[in-house]
Amino acid sequence: MPEIAIFLARLRAPPWRPMAILAWLARGQRLRHERRHLEAMPDFMLKGIGISRSEIDYVATHGEARRS
Repeated sequence: MPEIAIFLARLRAPPWRPMAILAWLARGQRLRHERRHLEAMPDFMLKGIGISRSEIDYVATHGEARRS
């Protein structure tokens, strides 16, 4: 539940606003879809796009791999 509260606070929207709740649910669905898609890829394809299997969660959430 704290994750919901943080998201809604960032939107500066009261928790009872349906659009804020729908936006949060849609984002969660998109992240799960992207994560499943990346997890289904073989390692050579992940390497080809510049990420490793251990970076899938980060990439699905932030949209790009961390670079040192």
